[in-house]
Amino acid sequence: MEKKAVVKLSDHNFIGEINGKTLNLTETGMRAMDIMLISVGYCFGLTVEAYVNHKGYKIEDLTINVTGKKHETENRYDRITIEVSFRSDLDKDIIDRIMTIGKRGCTVSNTILKTPEIEAVYLENVSN
Repeated sequence: MEKKAVVKLSDHNFIGEINGKTLNLTETGMRAMDIMLISVGYCFGLTVEAYVNHKGYKIEDLTINVTGKKHETENRYDRITIEVSFRSDLDKDIIDRIMTIGKRGCTVSNTILKTPEIEAVYLENVSN
């Protein structure tokens, strides 16, 4: 399955479009790497929520902290840490399983881990 996002620069604002929805990325005040870290946490959280709901587990106050450590010489993060907390009466084995599923089931972190091929192609004479 392919998904297409469009980012346009319009009147000094970057606008992101996907699936008929738009977001003024510039107005968020966030940098692209900030949005990437949020995406990792959001994806992890969606995966955890789907899993616990499927299993009938009850968790409350799910909080996901995502920290990116910048590489010293390259323009990238060399470490991303996901810290997760929630309230529940689940035992350690189930919590460990939730953490494993959260990491394994997240498309965003899986994409980062498996380094996708990125190709940049210039399209001439494209009309908007």
